[in-house]
Amino acid sequence: MNRPNLMHADTLCWIAKLGTFSAAAQRMHTTQPAISARMKELEGSLGFALFERRGRRLELTLQARRFVERVEPLLRSVEDAFNDAEAAVNPTGTVRLGLGEVSMTWLGKLMPTLRRSLPRVTYDVELDLGIKLQEQLAAGTLDAAIVANIRRNPELAYEPIGSVPMVWVCATRLLFTPDGHNRPLSDLLRRETLWCVSKPSDFFAPAYNELRSFGADMSNLCACNKLMGLIQIVTSGGGIALLPKVMIAEHLQSGRLALVPGNLAPLSLDFAIAVHRNQTQSAVARLVAELLRLSRSVPIGS
Repeated sequence: MNRPNLMHADTLCWIAKLGTFSAAAQRMHTTQPAISARMKELEGSLGFALFERRGRRLELTLQARRFVERVEPLLRSVEDAFNDAEAAVNPTGTVRLGLGEVSMTWLGKLMPTLRRSLPRVTYDVELDLGIKLQEQLAAGTLDAAIVANIRRNPELAYEPIGSVPMVWVCATRLLFTPDGHNRPLSDLLRRETLWCVSKPSDFFAPAYNELRSFGADMSNLCACNKLMGLIQIVTSGGGIALLPKVMIAEHLQSGRLALVPGNLAPLSLDFAIAVHRNQTQSAVARLVAELLRLSRSVPIGS
């Protein structure tokens, strides 16, 4: 007996599933005569009839049904193996990606390019503080994360992608007294509400220490766990905060926000892509490589 052709066996499985030669031909992008020829060759290879006529219909014989039952799972396994091989070249699947609000702003700029370079990869995004994202990476509930000012976890690997400048700002109108005179930094730090991003954010300690070193009234210190909410508060005249320049550039340009005068030090946040050291998924590896490449042309702080 000649060895059966896998294409012919797959054709028989599609006929069994779809019911007719014509439907199988349409599914396999070929013609009905080609399907008939495959079945004649398969009958010759197997040595038994595949079909028997029932009125105007052809039905699978008992032997043919038994053959389909045994060969179809094997064909699906072969198909899965080829799909896995293709996924190594063209990754597919959903990546669970952790971001903060700064890195979300950056990723938004990159998304059209990412979708072109990794068209079969989709994203399930989790927004949280960097320390929380690293905990989720270590626990296996995230595949990758972009984190700032890394408190290194020995279970994770990090790839730096750049820095984001942080500046002290307030609503422009807070810089002036009612009669139009400039207010000194000392007056602002004593009388205005002072804002930090909530603990355990890596934004908190540098901002707190800088304010304290300049003699600010720390009883006026408040915290907010979302940068976008904090930007709205400060833009509305609600106080002074250390904020990522990339997220407030339009507010500074329009004049709604202004740099706080004096010698409060501007700071920066250093960002990295973090993954678990045991990570082996091709889609995640390709995403990390693509983000590293894009970070050289579109800096995270731009």
